[in-house]
Amino acid sequence: MDEQNLNRRQWLGGMAVTAGTAGLLAVLDVPAAKAADAPTPDMGPSQAPPITDVKDKVAYVTGGTSGIGLGIARALHEAGARVILGNLDDTQFADALQYFPANDPRVQTIVQDVMDRDAWERKADEIEKKFGRVHILVNNAGVGVFSPVTTGTLKDWDWGMGVNFWGPVYGSRTFIPRMLAHKEGSHIVTTSSTDGVLLGTAGIYAVTKMAVSGLMEQLRHELRTTNIGTSNLVPGMTTSNLGRSESYRPESLKNDPPPAGAAGAAPRPAGPRPPQRPVPPDVTPLWARPQDPLTVGRLVVNGILNNDMWIFPAPEYRVGVQARGDAMAESMVAFTPMPEHITAGHDRYYRTPIYVQEVAHRRATQKRKIPGI
Repeated sequence: MDEQNLNRRQWLGGMAVTAGTAGLLAVLDVPAAKAADAPTPDMGPSQAPPITDVKDKVAYVTGGTSGIGLGIARALHEAGARVILGNLDDTQFADALQYFPANDPRVQTIVQDVMDRDAWERKADEIEKKFGRVHILVNNAGVGVFSPVTTGTLKDWDWGMGVNFWGPVYGSRTFIPRMLAHKEGSHIVTTSSTDGVLLGTAGIYAVTKMAVSGLMEQLRHELRTTNIGTSNLVPGMTTSNLGRSESYRPESLKNDPPPAGAAGAAPRPAGPRPPQRPVPPDVTPLWARPQDPLTVGRLVVNGILNNDMWIFPAPEYRVGVQARGDAMAESMVAFTPMPEHITAGHDRYYRTPIYVQEVAHRRATQKRKIPGI
């Protein structure tokens, strides 16, 4: 996208935000003149980036041998970090290591099932023996359980929530105390999905990703005065192995085969989703769809260095995210005029400063130089 169109897009986006705010004030029955006298409160700066250079930092990436996880690991390594690639088994290590210099001492591997709650502390000890204290945790391991909420089995739920939600919970619970103890700049990134902010066609998968998005927002609030930054990665269409997830499902969580002749939803074909339209040959890495995982990884590194609350590699979904927010705001109808003691005390209803702080942070840091993008 050229500079002129990008500036126009940002300008239109700002107008949409302003219009949304005006609409909300109307719903709350707040007079326009009064609203002008009550701008968004200054809640101070957002949490400063605990990590300003990833060189020599130790990063552990779960699900790090393919797709987005491998892209993040490559981008971190490219920027100088020491990287541990985690995976459910060792079958993908050889292929993944081809993306790094041979016998590179800054790259290690580890086998881990993120659903095994009792093994996390042991794995953390093993990881620290390889490189020392961990500074960056990337909760990336995920599976594509696309069964509809209405017809998915409890095994679908157990598997989807087990990897996509409980994995990040276990990882965060394991490494947060260690990061707080070593007191060095640290960061946690968790991979959600556009389906984690916009529901639609992804069924159980979308619910698991909405859960993990909530986890990361709560961690942002609770860790905002510590040495640990947090980012919620919300990728769009990206080249990955998510469509092959069924081949990794544990035996104990496999569904029974349907009876002969039974109706049911056809499984999603294996492999990455095809692009929605042909990609022009001159398109930039940011705008190619599906995105290259390395592009996503470079955006993640940039997000860590800026301590961004959200990392959205696919900003075209802004219209949907805004529609969802507007739908909630329009539903908060004050059927009679709100009392003065409520309308005069808006500050108390923000619940946490993180959202106001992030708006100011992102507006102040929109212009960035990201290597390779």
